[in-house]
Amino acid sequence: MREKPLVLLIDDEEVFLEIASMKLSSGGLETLITRNITEALRKAEDLLPDLVLSDIYMPPGPNGWELALELKRNPKTKQLKIAFFSSLRDPWLEIKADREKLIAELGAVTFLSKMDDVDVLAERVWQLIKGE
Repeated sequence: MREKPLVLLIDDEEVFLEIASMKLSSGGLETLITRNITEALRKAEDLLPDLVLSDIYMPPGPNGWELALELKRNPKTKQLKIAFFSSLRDPWLEIKADREKLIAELGAVTFLSKMDDVDVLAERVWQLIKGE
């Protein structure tokens, strides 16, 4: 049993990862950062974090959508909470996909904006962990 909830952060932007990790850690969460999907899948299976928070687009790929699909396919990780963050204001417009179909395929998914204040991001992460 962990003392603090664990958040697995995945992004290719190192500066954002460091800032988000520091803010979440100072807010009472344990964080683990990774910059690639392969490593994130391994860590998610090994550690079963309370929340997986991933960027959507990480050139050259794979991307956050693929991460979510792999987590949902794995019996050990399929129950993990997954949220995406993005610098896009409305990721649905960018991906041009049917929102309901995508959510059904990926599980319960929330988008958090990288453009928001880091305090807002930390507050939303806590809400997601608590199931709010």
